[in-house]
Amino acid sequence: MKAFLQKGLALICLLAAGKDHLFATPAGPKKNTWELLSVTVTASNGGVLTCAMPSVTLSASSTDPGVSYSWTGPNNFTSTSANPVVSVAGTYTVTATSSAGSGIASITVTANTTVPAGVMATNSGVLTCAVLNVAIAGNSITHGTSYSWTGPNGFTASGAVATAITPGIYTLTATNPANGCISTATTRILQNITAPQDSITATNSGVLTCTDTTVTLTGSSTTPRVSYNWTGPDNFAATSTAVTVNTTGNYTLTVTNPANGCITNVTTTVAQNAEAPAEVTISSPGNIVLTCSNTSVVLTGNSSTSGVSYSWSGPGSSVAGAIDTATVPGNYTLTVTNPVNGCFTLVTAPAIIQNTAIPGAVSASVSTTLSCNNSSVILTGSSTTSGVSYLWTGPSGFISTSRVTTATLGGTYTVTATDPSNGCSFSRSIVARTDTSHPAGVTATNDGPLTCFVSNVTLTGNSTTAGVNYTWTGPNGYFDPEQVSTAATDSGIYLLTVSNPGNGCISIATTTVAQDLSECGLAVARKTVTTSAAGLDAPGAPTGNEGPLTRFTYKVYPNPVSATAFIEFRSPASAGVTVEIYNSMGSREKILFNAAAEAGRTYQLTLDAAHLAAGIHYCLIRVNDKLYTGKLLVVPDRP
Repeated sequence: MKAFLQKGLALICLLAAGKDHLFATPAGPKKNTWELLSVTVTASNGGVLTCAMPSVTLSASSTDPGVSYSWTGPNNFTSTSANPVVSVAGTYTVTATSSAGSGIASITVTANTTVPAGVMATNSGVLTCAVLNVAIAGNSITHGTSYSWTGPNGFTASGAVATAITPGIYTLTATNPANGCISTATTRILQNITAPQDSITATNSGVLTCTDTTVTLTGSSTTPRVSYNWTGPDNFAATSTAVTVNTTGNYTLTVTNPANGCITNVTTTVAQNAEAPAEVTISSPGNIVLTCSNTSVVLTGNSSTSGVSYSWSGPGSSVAGAIDTATVPGNYTLTVTNPVNGCFTLVTAPAIIQNTAIPGAVSASVSTTLSCNNSSVILTGSSTTSGVSYLWTGPSGFISTSRVTTATLGGTYTVTATDPSNGCSFSRSIVARTDTSHPAGVTATNDGPLTCFVSNVTLTGNSTTAGVNYTWTGPNGYFDPEQVSTAATDSGIYLLTVSNPGNGCISIATTTVAQDLSECGLAVARKTVTTSAAGLDAPGAPTGNEGPLTRFTYKVYPNPVSATAFIEFRSPASAGVTVEIYNSMGSREKILFNAAAEAGRTYQLTLDAAHLAAGIHYCLIRVNDKLYTGKLLVVPDRP
């Protein structure tokens, strides 16, 4: 107990003294004494983990001999080495043990892995023929950050700002000097060094002489929006596409692409066969043609010789001064006089011509009248002048720029033909007439009802409009293209369609055929004979003279048909038979048979359907007072 108290007292004294290591002084004979060993702990890199130093070495030492070490730390870390390597921040504790006793010591490992914040890489623009290098700049909100660059073709640079001469992606590496941690950012440098190209030319209009004291130089390029810069003898400079010069020598045209400053140079030579008295130029607009849209041309004379006088002469006029406004076609001459020596130079401007011819023989036509058959008409404009443009105007804001156009409203339409070469125009008007009158006063009546003693009734249609067509349709496929139909054998609603053949407009009326079977007795509950209900391919239709016949039979085949159809019929008794073909509007197209038919004989009629319009047609067979109807479908013949 006394030895234990002595050890505890020694430990308390060490802790109170704030020492970094623990030790104990031997007391009494060694074999009877337990000691607190002296332990010293250190860490490499000051005990701080960084991006440059991701691990540190811990070191434990003791002045006592024969000591072994045991480490513990974060994440269940253990080690028996005196110098373990660790890579996790936290407090590490070592226990030193020998035969004389033991001691403990601790050390805290911290971490500093903060990367540079807000790292950005930017550049100052695009590499062009005018801009041969651009600046690349890096930035970070972390104080003291160091920068380095890598890029195309092995490019390297240090510092926040560098100069790049090659397009491509440049990578900025920002390093925190406190811990070696880095962040990266990139910037792309673009390049545009396309020079003007494709058919760049420079031409001149001739040779300088005493009569022709100026020549025109003209440059061109297929590259759009280029700028032109001329240089030549006597410090000549100009920035227009076409320039006028009066000095011999070589003239160089520099064509510059404004998008990148890249240039192409071409040269032309101006020769001279006589001494020119002075530099004289004439400038004029590009269009020297007097037209309906360009009624005047301004001509301007210039000379580099000071004090000269100018005078213009032209068709029926003379003007003193450098500027003349031409309103009449012809040749205009500029006389430039040098008062010093009396020499003069005559310069003739490009001939002003006139084109005020209006389009010739302008006409307007309309194809037909607007009607129920024709919901639109074709308007056609024409002119003997080729290349004219057309403009149609009409009712309700109608407008069209086609020579041939379609209109759906009646009224006055005006076509204006304009010659684009001179702006001159001429107009013509045409009236699109409308006829959409429907048949008036349409009525439909019948003399029914049907009874056991009255097997058919007469349908009567009327209209106060003359020249109209009548078509009856009714129960069981009933069809009759007559104004008065006497073969209605079924009760029900009959529809009368009255059409105006002139414009296709129709009016409709109906009449109801009643049926009264009250006198027929219980054996006759309804009418059983509906001869008009027979179809074009009636059941039991004959194929030849097949013996006794008790009812009228017929058939049409093939149906549908595209080329040739055949109609066969047999009558049980001799009778007058008419076979007719009608279209869906009630207009008769063909009469195939109109004669007396012998009893029991089979008649075969041929119908050329190839000349009929595709669609529904009707075959009507009249036998005395009976009417047999049905539909025939005509289809186009396939190629």
